[in-house]
Amino acid sequence: MNNLGILELLTIILVICKLAGVISWSWWLVFLPEIIALLSYIVFVFIYKRVYKKVEKEVDKWYF
Repeated sequence: MNNLGILELLTIILVICKLAGVISWSWWLVFLPEIIALLSYIVFVFIYKRVYKKVEKEVDKWYF
């Protein structure tokens, strides 16, 4: 089962509207929800890796 998030669903709706001529926005605005999602995923991974490395150093300090 494929679970779509709200931003992915919004992007699909905006692309369909753009192709049907309902909206005349530029393409970067149509894909803006996906750009926001991508940037938030990158920030999340960056923060996760920094926290993981910090915790890993603390664990190594206590056990090795």
